[in-house]
Amino acid sequence: MESVQTVFDFDGLTFPNPESTLTKIETKCYDLMPIGKEKAVSAEYLAKTLDLSVRAVIDIVRRLRLKHCDIGSLRDAGYYRFKDPHEYLEYMARTEKEQARRFQVLNAMRHTPMAQLVTANLNNLSKERLNK
Repeated sequence: MESVQTVFDFDGLTFPNPESTLTKIETKCYDLMPIGKEKAVSAEYLAKTLDLSVRAVIDIVRRLRLKHCDIGSLRDAGYYRFKDPHEYLEYMARTEKEQARRFQVLNAMRHTPMAQLVTANLNNLSKERLNK
């Protein structure tokens, strides 16, 4: 029987990271994800197949990504594993753009009338505590 290479070494970096072992449910979830964005599967599909909630699947995907698994996602299609560097770069560019938009909203929300009221209340509370 011919052996299959399961560990890759690129300039001293070993993949997968031996410290990032997957749990059984993480492995099952990862194995259910197809390779290529055109075959992406929804969180609902993964949840039904694994007999989990959608929230649990979303959390598992987050943990897989934190363990350096190559998982992409499309808002309307679901999750997939990258088939090539182009898909990875496309996903990263899209995600960075979304993150920048979220950051803009968060910064704007810090200057709303409610934010100013909260800041004033906190300042008054701090002054009261100092005067005691």
